[in-house]
Formats: sequence, structure tokens, C-alpha cells
Amino acid sequence: MRKLLRQLGYALPQKRRGLAADVQRLLATYVDHDRKAEIDWTDPAQRAAQLKVLVQDAEATLELAAEHSDDADVRSTGWLLTKILGDDVVTDEHGDPPIGHGTAPDRTLSVTDPEMRYGHKSKAFRFEGFKVQVTTEPISELIVDIADIPAPGRDSQYLSAMVERVEEHAGVEIERVIGDGVHGSGPNQAWCAEHAPHPIDLVAPLAQPPDPAVHKAAFDLDLKRGQATCPQEQTVIGKAGPREQGRPTWLFYFARQVCELCPLLARCVHSKTAARTVRTDPYESYLRAARQRQKTAKFQELYRVRSRVERKQAQLVHHGIRQTRYLGQRKRHLQRLWTGAVVNLKRLFTLGERAGQGRCALFARMEPPPLGSAVR
Repeated sequence: MRKLLRQLGYALPQKRRGLAADVQRLLATYVDHDRKAEIDWTDPAQRAAQLKVLVQDAEATLELAAEHSDDADVRSTGWLLTKILGDDVVTDEHGDPPIGHGTAPDRTLSVTDPEMRYGHKSKAFRFEGFKVQVTTEPISELIVDIADIPAPGRDSQYLSAMVERVEEHAGVEIERVIGDGVHGSGPNQAWCAEHAPHPIDLVAPLAQPPDPAVHKAAFDLDLKRGQATCPQEQTVIGKAGPREQGRPTWLFYFARQVCELCPLLARCVHSKTAARTVRTDPYESYLRAARQRQKTAKFQELYRVRSRVERKQAQLVHHGIRQTRYLGQRKRHLQRLWTGAVVNLKRLFTLGERAGQGRCALFARMEPPPLGSAVR
């Protein structure tokens, strides 16, 4: 509110002439002073009353700003204030504005850095800020791409963009991508397999089910004939399910009277009235092929290469990649690039020393770029 009122010019004395008493109070509270309300913050009733005052004052400030919506800064700050109210405040049956329970999707966490969001490394570990996507060439162990990405959501959705950036900037055609389990999603499996002009070999493990014997992967699915056979050799004909992401799905319903005779009933069926139902993923064929492949020794041999990128992550953390110093995506990305350049430079020195060339010899062989050239 304070920032918005100042952008409207109310910090200037001449701007306040002839204002109504309620507006004068608003300016005295948020422009002339910068302190918390003098209430007992341990008293829930006083906190609720103060919250109601804050919401009313915010709405009054937005009404003042509506007359200056043509100003880009005012419009931006007004949108941010409106979003904060929508993220954190609800209206109860009495018309009061209590703080809402839970966390609103895409909740704004900071007025200073409105792009900051919550992210999760796991269900139990939550952080505030952003994430970094790092791509390393496995032989030289040089970083070939580094990107600043939002904290929420799954990292898997950024794999295709990463591949396209590396192919464009490095002038190469990627034949294989080795990633962690997050990147082995169905859409990524399909995108890599269908990639033009040639498919990309995606080496990424899928999560292991808690009970493999009754998991969907243990069922023999014949999607061409539309039938499924359970681990106990019971076969049913399926029904076409809804199309998802432009791809067909299947639904397979097993009979309750048959399932009740099965020794795996307690593990396989959790309903007391229905039987086992199997629903295919729109990328079912790709996922099943990936699960079979990760059981092979060849897959394990390829996946061990990924440990090299973990070492690179540790070096980036050592050089401060987790401490974002700047505001805005462009400046954050610049910091990522500089940090990656430092790590790459150290790696180049190591490679040069292994080849029997010291740093002085390496620098002596380097030529300055011609005038007018661009380095990116």
C-alpha cells in the first residue's frame, strides 16, 4: 500500500490538498509513518480486527489507484496488491476477512521479489525461491546449458526446451539424455522417441512401485486388442477411456467374484465392494518399455554416468548458485551463467593440466575475439 500511494504522488504536499478525511488518514498511516500497528499481537481478536483494517485500507488504496490505471508502475503495483489479497484473504459468513487456510496456487511470497514462489524437493521439504536446471556434457564434464526455472511444478516439463537450446547454441544434435527420475515422465518419453529428425535416447529411471506384484506394470496389457491379463492369468476386455493430451486411454474392469478368489485380493483390491480397475496412461506403451529397459545391465551402466552432473551441482552450490543476488529473471539468469562460467573455467584448467599444458600455456594460445563479434 505504501509503495502504491507513493507512486500515486501522495508523498508530495500539493497532492494532498482538498482530500477527504478518510484519505488523509490513509496517507498519515502508510506514507507519513512506517511502523507496525500498536496492538497486542498475541491477542487473536486484536489481530483479526487489525487484519480487517488492513484489507479495508488496501481496497481504498486500490480505488484511488483506479483513476491512474494508465500508469504502468501503478498498474503493476495495483495488480500485485490485488493478488496478495486474493492469495491470503477470504471472506467468512460474517463478512470479515480472515486469513485463508492452506496455500493458494501460485501464491506471491514477497513484495520485493514478486516472482518468488514455493517449491518442493520432496513432500516434506519445501523452499522459497527458484530452481536451476543444469546440463552437462558427460565426457568433458563441461556445463553446456544452465537455466533459471520457477520453483513450483516438475522439472520434467523443461526438458524439451533444454534440448533445443543446447542443439541451437552448441551446434550439435543430441542423441542421448541422461536425467534423474523426474525426467522419465510419459510426455518426455514420447517427446524423445518422436523427436525429429532423429529420436533421442532418454535414460531416466521410473519410480519403483511399493508392491510390484500387484502394480499396473505387472498386468499384461494388449492395447491393440484392448485386453488386460492380471498376474493370476485372469483376462478382461477393456473399454475406451477418455482421450488425454490427444492420446487414447483404456479402462479395464475385473469382476468382483473372480477377484475374491484370488490370493492377492488384499494387496490388489482396496475396495470392499468393487474389484480391481486398471486405467492406462496416455503414454502407457512408452512407460512400460522404459520400465522394462531399466531392469537391464545396459541401462544401469548408462545411468551411472549421471553421477558426474551431481559433482557439477556440488561445485555450483560451492560457488553460490543457491544465493540469488538479483531481482528479475534476466538478472538471475545472468548470475547463473557467470557461476557456470566459473565452474567451466576451472574444469578447463583441469583438462589442460591433464594434457600436460599449464594455465600460462593455455592463455598464450588464446586469441582475442575480433572487434564487433558477439560472445554468448
